[in-house]
Amino acid sequence: MNLPAHKLKRLGYNSLQFGDTYSAIEYFEAYLAKKQNVHVQYSLAESYRAARNYKAARDLYAEVYDQKPNAYPLALYYKATLLKTEKRYDEARVLFQQFKKSGAAQVNGIDYKKLTTLQIQSCDSALQLLKNQKNTDITHADDAINKASIEFSPQYLSDSVLLFASLRSDTILYTVVDREKGKFPQRKFYTARLGAKEWGFVGEWADARNLTEEDEQVGNGTFSLDKRRFYFTRCVTNNQFHAECALYVSEKMGRTWGKPDKLPEKINMKGYQNTQPTIGINSKTNNEVLYFVSNRPGGKGGMDIWFSEYQKSKGEWTEAKNAGNAINTPGDELSPFFDAKTRVLYFSSNGLPGLGELDIFKATGELGKWISVENVGAPVNSPFDDLYYVLHPNREDGVFTSNRTGAVTALHEHCCDDIYFFHINNVINLTTGGLVKQKLNEQVKNLLENQPETPATPAANIPVTLYSIDEKTKEKAVVAQQKTATDGSYHFDIEANKNYEIEVEGPRKPNPTLVFNTKNTKESANVPQTDVVIEYIPNIPFIIKNIYYDFDKSNLRKESETVLDTTLLVILRENPTIIVEISSHTDSKGEDDYNMKLSQRRAESVVNYLIKNGIDKQRLVARGYGETRPIASNQNPDGSDNPEGRQKNRRTEFKIIGTINNYEKIIYEE
Repeated sequence: MNLPAHKLKRLGYNSLQFGDTYSAIEYFEAYLAKKQNVHVQYSLAESYRAARNYKAARDLYAEVYDQKPNAYPLALYYKATLLKTEKRYDEARVLFQQFKKSGAAQVNGIDYKKLTTLQIQSCDSALQLLKNQKNTDITHADDAINKASIEFSPQYLSDSVLLFASLRSDTILYTVVDREKGKFPQRKFYTARLGAKEWGFVGEWADARNLTEEDEQVGNGTFSLDKRRFYFTRCVTNNQFHAECALYVSEKMGRTWGKPDKLPEKINMKGYQNTQPTIGINSKTNNEVLYFVSNRPGGKGGMDIWFSEYQKSKGEWTEAKNAGNAINTPGDELSPFFDAKTRVLYFSSNGLPGLGELDIFKATGELGKWISVENVGAPVNSPFDDLYYVLHPNREDGVFTSNRTGAVTALHEHCCDDIYFFHINNVINLTTGGLVKQKLNEQVKNLLENQPETPATPAANIPVTLYSIDEKTKEKAVVAQQKTATDGSYHFDIEANKNYEIEVEGPRKPNPTLVFNTKNTKESANVPQTDVVIEYIPNIPFIIKNIYYDFDKSNLRKESETVLDTTLLVILRENPTIIVEISSHTDSKGEDDYNMKLSQRRAESVVNYLIKNGIDKQRLVARGYGETRPIASNQNPDGSDNPEGRQKNRRTEFKIIGTINNYEKIIYEE
C-alpha cells in the first residue's frame, strides 16, 4: 500500500474499531513492512489470532514476548495456547508454567490465573484424549454445502433435511462491503437434503425468508420441542460498525412462520451479545427453558451459557440466570445444544481441558445444576475450533462445525468453519425397567376391622424418576421422568458406563430408590430392576376410634390425645406429603345449627393438637358436619332411641384430600 506509515497504523486501528479484522491485518502488515513497532506487532498478533491464523499469530506473539516480556505477558500465554493447535503439548505446558510464575492474573476482567491452571491440565489430558479416540467416523460435507466462508449452526429439520446458516460466499469472511452504508455480507438460513446417503445443498430455507430483513444477519436457529416455535439470532450493525446480536422467536402459523418477535430484555440485555439459543424442558414444571450465550455481567468470564424459563401460568419469561460454574469458566462457552431425551447439554469451551482451541463437552442436568462434565473426545474434537454439536434423531449420527485442517477456506488454512458429519460405530443401546406395586399402609390397616391380608398389586400412574450420579462428586441430576403404566411398569433408555438411581414417589419418605451402574457394558441389553413396593392410603374416610369429648365440650380429653399419638400423628409423620381433612360428626340430638358448630370446634381441636405436635397447618383441613352424615340410624325401626347407632355417629374421621407438591397449586377438595 502506497500510504505513509502513520496513516496505515491509524487505518489499522480504525478497522479494528469497526470490527473489520481482515482489513486491520492488511494495514498492520503494510505498516510493519515500513516500520517496526512492538505495539503494532502485538495488535497484529491479536488480529491473526482473531482471524484464526494460528501459525502467524504464534510466531508474532513469540517475537513480541522476546522484545518486551514485562509489557506483554499475555503474548507468552497465547503463544502457549497456539502451540496446542500443533499438538506440541509438552512445550505448551512449559510456557504455561512460566506464565503462571509471572504473576499475571486479572486482565480485562479475564481470570488468567484460573485459565492457566486449566490449560496445564489440558496439556496433561490431551495426549490421553488422542490415545483413547472414540470409534466414530467423521465426514467432511462437500463443497455443495461448504463454501469458502463460514457454515454454522446446523439443526435437523427431519431425519433427512438439515437446516444451517451460511454466508454462501466464496470471498473472505468478515470484510466490510460498503463501510459508508454499513453493509456487510449477509448470513441466512439454508437447507441440505440427504439423498443416496449423501447430503446435498438445496437452497435458501423458504420458511425463513421473512425472518431476515435487509442488512441483517441471522443464524443460530433452534426449534421448540413441538416444532411450533423457531428461536434464532438476529444481528444488526450499529453506527460504530459493531454487530449487536439479540434473540427472536417466530411462531408457525399454519404452513408459514409468523413475523419474529424480539424476546424481552430479561433475555436480551441491552449493550451485550445475546445469541446461540437451544431449548430444553424443566423436569419439574414441564416449562420450556431457553439456554443461550451472552457476555452480560454476572458471568464467570468471557461468553457464558445462561437460561430463562417460560412460565406458562404467567405467560412470561423469568429473569435470565447463569447456568453455573460447573460448565461456565473464565474462558468462553458457546453453541449449546440440549438433548431433551437424555437431559444432556452439549457445548463448546476453551476454558475446560481439551485438545486445543474450542472443544465440545457434555454435561447432564438442567438449569443451573450440571454433573459429569466431560470432553466428548477425538476424533470429533481436534486441536482447532469444534462447535455446534447436534445429534441426529437416530442418535447414532450427528453434525458439528470445525475449522480443522482440510476445511474449504477463502484465506489461510483455518479461517473458516465447515460442516462435518459424524457416525458413532457400535452404539450400545441400553434400557432398564421394572414394576411398582402397592399395598395398604400398615397404620391405616390397623384402623380397619377384620381387614384380610392381601398381596401387593400393580400401582399405576406413580411418578418414577431416573437420575444420573456423578462418579466423583456423587451429585445427581434428573435424566428422565415418567409415570407407571396400568400394569405398574416403567422403562428408561440409559447409557453405558454411567451410575444411576431410580426413585419411586410414594407417600412415605424417604422415597424408595434403586441404585445401579452400567460400567463395563459391552453390548446392547436390558438391565432389569427388582420390584418396588410402596404403601398407599385410599381416598376414603377412616374412623379414629376412642376420640372422646366431655359432654357439650370441644376440648380433647387426655385419652383422646393418646389415641391420636398412636394413629393419625404417626400416619402424618410417616407420609409427609399427604393433606388430610379432619372431620367431626354428631348424632341427631340437639339443634342442627348447634351440632354443626360443635362438630366444627371439635374438628379444629384435633387439628390444633396435630399442629402443636409439629404437623404443618397447610396439610390439615378441619370440617364439622354435625348430624348431616350419619353412618348408622339414630333410631330403631320402632321409633325408639338407638344408643349404639348414636355412638357410631359421634365420631372423628380423616381422609386424604390431596398431596403436597412444591410446583403446583394445591386445590382443596370441597
